Amino acid sequence: MSITRTTHRTVTFFHPFHLSGYDGLFSAGEYEVDTLEKLDSSAATRSYIKLESELHLWADDDRARWGDSIKIIPRDLEAALALDSDPLREDERNQMIKSFGGMPENNAA
Repeated sequence: MSITRTTHRTVTFFHPFHLSGYDGLFSAGEYEVDTLEKLDSSAATRSYIKLESELHLWADDDRARWGDSIKIIPRDLEAALALDSDPLREDERNQMIKSFGGMPENNAA
């Protein structure tokens, strides 16, 4: 029997972002994320392995209620957050935004 838990957190994106498996860009802003985790029985200390995450999308800019939610791979979410927050990756971020039809920031191409 495996032991699982679901964690909940709010993540903030400061720039438009892309998640693999989905077309286009998601808007900058706050998103609620639920992640299903499984206890790693082979670890020396109590730790969990992230299995899948669910990103909740707001309904028509109404912050009081969720619209849809999408299933995502946790490492894809972490990679998108890392790209979003790293000032040394601005050129890479702007290139990604441009490749999906968005407008790059700070006149970068």
